[in-house]
Amino acid sequence: MTSPAAPNPKLLLVGWDSADWKIIQPLVDAGQMPAMQRLLEQGTSGNLTTLDPQLSPMLWTSIATGKHAYHHGVPGFTEVNEAGQVVPVSAATRRCKTVWEMLGERGLKSHVVSWFATQGEQHPQGCIVSNLYNSFKHREEDAPEDWPKPAPGTYWPEDLAAHLNERRVSPWDIDPDEVLRLFVPDAPTIDQTKDKRLWSLAQRLAEASSVHSAACWLMENRPDWDFTAIYYRAIDEICHEFMPYHPPQMQGAPEADFALYKDVVNSTYRFHDLLLARLMQIAGPDTAIMLVSDHGFHSDHLRPTFTPRVPAGITVWHRPQGIFAAAGPGFKQDALIYGARLLDVTPTILTYFDLPVGQDMEGRVLREAFEDAPDVKTIPTWESESKPRPSQTSQLTEADNKALLQQFVDLGYINEISDDPGEAAEETNRENTWNMARACMDTGRHEQALPMLEDIYHRYPERLDYAQVLARCYLRLGLLNEAEKTVATILEGFGDKTGAHMIQANIAIERKQPAKALEHLAIVAEQRPRDLAYLSLRIEALLKLHRWEDCQQTCHTTLEVDPHNALAHIGLARSALHLDQPEDAVDYALAATGFQYGNPRGHFLLGVALVTLKQWDAAAQALSLATQLAPHFYPAWHYLAAALRGQGNTEAADGALLKLKLLRSEHRKAEMERTERVRQESAARVPALAAEGQRRLEEKREREAASKSDMPADQEFVLVSGLPRSGTSLMMQMLRAGGMELMHDGKRAADIDNPEGYWEWEDIKNLPKRPLLIEQAHGKATKVISALLPALPPKHKFKIIFMTRPVQEVVASQWQMLEHKGTNPKTERKHLETAQQKHALEILTVLRQHQRVSLLEVDYPGLVRDPQAGASRIADFLGDERVPQRQSMHTVVKPQLHRQRSA
Repeated sequence: MTSPAAPNPKLLLVGWDSADWKIIQPLVDAGQMPAMQRLLEQGTSGNLTTLDPQLSPMLWTSIATGKHAYHHGVPGFTEVNEAGQVVPVSAATRRCKTVWEMLGERGLKSHVVSWFATQGEQHPQGCIVSNLYNSFKHREEDAPEDWPKPAPGTYWPEDLAAHLNERRVSPWDIDPDEVLRLFVPDAPTIDQTKDKRLWSLAQRLAEASSVHSAACWLMENRPDWDFTAIYYRAIDEICHEFMPYHPPQMQGAPEADFALYKDVVNSTYRFHDLLLARLMQIAGPDTAIMLVSDHGFHSDHLRPTFTPRVPAGITVWHRPQGIFAAAGPGFKQDALIYGARLLDVTPTILTYFDLPVGQDMEGRVLREAFEDAPDVKTIPTWESESKPRPSQTSQLTEADNKALLQQFVDLGYINEISDDPGEAAEETNRENTWNMARACMDTGRHEQALPMLEDIYHRYPERLDYAQVLARCYLRLGLLNEAEKTVATILEGFGDKTGAHMIQANIAIERKQPAKALEHLAIVAEQRPRDLAYLSLRIEALLKLHRWEDCQQTCHTTLEVDPHNALAHIGLARSALHLDQPEDAVDYALAATGFQYGNPRGHFLLGVALVTLKQWDAAAQALSLATQLAPHFYPAWHYLAAALRGQGNTEAADGALLKLKLLRSEHRKAEMERTERVRQESAARVPALAAEGQRRLEEKREREAASKSDMPADQEFVLVSGLPRSGTSLMMQMLRAGGMELMHDGKRAADIDNPEGYWEWEDIKNLPKRPLLIEQAHGKATKVISALLPALPPKHKFKIIFMTRPVQEVVASQWQMLEHKGTNPKTERKHLETAQQKHALEILTVLRQHQRVSLLEVDYPGLVRDPQAGASRIADFLGDERVPQRQSMHTVVKPQLHRQRSA
């Protein structure tokens, strides 16, 4: 055959960042996405499993190359160029050929619009409109005529500028009455001076419209194309801003905001469906269309209540399953596909054009998507082709570069870029190393990830996320002692310990101590009883202990949280087998493979259940697939032999058992040798890395005036802490009256909310970045709000007076302070109360158990009722040497300032 499609195939690839079936399917069922409905009815569709880390430049480059980030070289949103400057990634960053480059080498023409990492690309076989076509932030106060033209390198060929510059859509072109009201019906009622979300929405819609305008122009005015790839980013950006208001109403979403913005996400999908309809119209019935997303987006009860304050922390909103749909000549109609991954897109496109797949590509051809399963041609690699890659350079001006970087900062994908070029370059290289290490971890390349993780962890030991992933890497490599040592550093800090206990539970399972694992998990359950990671580990431990009924109960709890959880179905399948329920086991195992096709355990349990039922042919098929997915999954070979023997194929069964024997012998020896080699290599690296990390830390201290102190360890500091508005200012006044010097700068003057003053030190807000800042306060009492306590350096000791107050009073006081400032609260009062109560309990749990903390909890209402008794407790806690005038402490308490009292 010449091609799975027509003799002269054409294919349109459309990318919707973050598109998710959980939102699409209800809209299709309601008749609100007719173009998508037509695509699904006329084609094949299914989930598309993402990769880790879930960062768009890495993922979309993997889609376009069929390779992981550690091969294609795009490390994130930014990189450091040869001049040491932080710049956005560009086409010059890529180390692998894209699918349009491969097609071009065989004479096929491509149009590429808005794809990540295409800035500066020059492609002789087609047209490029780079990802910077309309990616610069527009400020509402700027005049439309001041909107900058696209940067050099945006177009190839360059004469496209004459046609496409003016086809860009600006936010000023998005009519508030005719367009924005389709997304926010009550838009005219919103005070634009206080609420800028309509302007933000207009920016996202303008960018999508610009991309669409350029793509349509190319398809119509440069019609001699074989392949067109178009990337739309707006769904991701709009969801990050408006998903908290998507129905069902999320806890903490203000009622007024929910009423205003509840239809924005659905309207965004309907808008993209209109764009898709136009593309399908231009492409015509003879063009195949493939629609993909790089990941999904949580839209239900799995939406996170907290976004980590680390670079790209917003990816906690991403769901690991994206979308895949393909229709047109050569594709099946109204069919489902299972087990597709991002890496499968390029091999499938190459096969559609009857071109060979590189054997070094890490995906597979989705043969089951085609009407007639094609023969897959292969070549060793496309990278060794004799033709050179088209030239690729980045041509951003300094102003363009700064504007684009700021946009990434505003979106939450990278940290604020430091004004210090050296520091900015160091932070960028660190985060890129972190991204590449996680990409390696995602594919089981733990040995490759380990040196990178050790490097960044020892240079930045304050980053607990680095420590946790390093510990997991040690764990996967069998270096359990090293993993435990790394976890110990997490437990020494003041932050959340649940992640450390999860790793300890993992270590216990590896040590064949599942009961010990449950002890660690019980600590996690106190704070996160419905956390999916916790539930997954609990299932593993219960399976090891053969506690089948308990396992079933935990699996059902997991499915209440996430009905598509593959591990829960695996746990139910295995439990059903041991409870002599093979028919149920078949159902559960089939569900597991449907949700996570690439997990060999689901196929294995399906095979075991079918062996039990003596359905030999189906069992052999399932078990054979399990061995293909995991060649060293020894039980699968054992049961495969049983299934083959049941078929009467004794020779094949004996062959499977022989294969099992050889694999087990060779693998065990190789694993032992590898573990010891990796341990020795790590032991040789770590001392130098730790020393280098210490050297860097000392240099940083020298650069930062606040961190120059050579103060020895174990110095004791007096801190006053608690939730904001819990009485910390009163406590500072009492200590001052008692004769203790306060660390404060007087920058925050007394006001109606605190008539006696705040007694704060403004610089303490920088504690997370500069932990040794606290050393400047030695010998003085310092106010440190509870949220900053995890940043305290573990080298010192702390006497902490923690103010407690009914959370309803705390929030009421915060509410009134916001009113005095003319600021609207960003969340509902009840949600604030719940969140702050949980935060206070978590912090107090850590402080009560911490060896370097002496803790005194002071009830604010009780202190106001009986200030003399309270002052006596405080003085006894601190000692007369710190508060020599203890008899005066109670005199500053003014009961009339205890406002917002509980009933």
